[in-house]
Amino acid sequence: MDTGLRNLVQRRLTAQATAELERLEELLHSVGFNNARDKRTSFFEDDSHKLISSMIYRASTQGERPCPSFKFVWKNFAPPRVKFFGWLLTKERIHCRTSLVHKHILQDIDARCEICKMYDESADHIFSGCSFVRSFWERIGWRPAGIAKVAELWKTQVPPHVHEKVAHPLILLYCWEIWRHRNDVVFRGLEPSTDRLIATCKEAAASWSCRIPRKDLVIASNWRFLFSM
Repeated sequence: MDTGLRNLVQRRLTAQATAELERLEELLHSVGFNNARDKRTSFFEDDSHKLISSMIYRASTQGERPCPSFKFVWKNFAPPRVKFFGWLLTKERIHCRTSLVHKHILQDIDARCEICKMYDESADHIFSGCSFVRSFWERIGWRPAGIAKVAELWKTQVPPHVHEKVAHPLILLYCWEIWRHRNDVVFRGLEPSTDRLIATCKEAAASWSCRIPRKDLVIASNWRFLFSM
């Protein structure tokens, strides 16, 4: 069992994976196998040993606290891939440099932001801390100090002229384009440019406009107004 289990995993494990494998081997060491038929039981089965899905659903939702980021990420007209990005962002799971260092993919010395070259590149740094992105927020009329941490992006303070139903997709659009701009700098060697970032935001907004429900005339009007300036 020991040698067989190790043959099923990749050769170069992280320190955490190695520790987990050793723990698993300890647990399996006392496990014996025979040819007898397995006996399986569940709290969610009936007398004939069939699972009752309604019981599973009630157990999974009973006393459930709604995820605070759910409405912000999923209940808007942003494209699916941007919603998925927003979900990763609010969970602080994007591959920024500090995250890659934590996963032992990069060394500690490689955590520095490639745009401002001053501070380590965390998710919060990318979207609200970097001097470049702060100049972007100021340029479009948003207060850099009002940009919430990524884990609470829906708490971002938006300007008065932004309609409340537009706020969430607008925040996602800006963050998505900031991330794409960052990738252009890191992977394509382009120079940081506020003008180019604003231009890509306007292009994305134009393509997103077809996703606004036709009945929401106020939203469509406000969306066009925001990017006509």
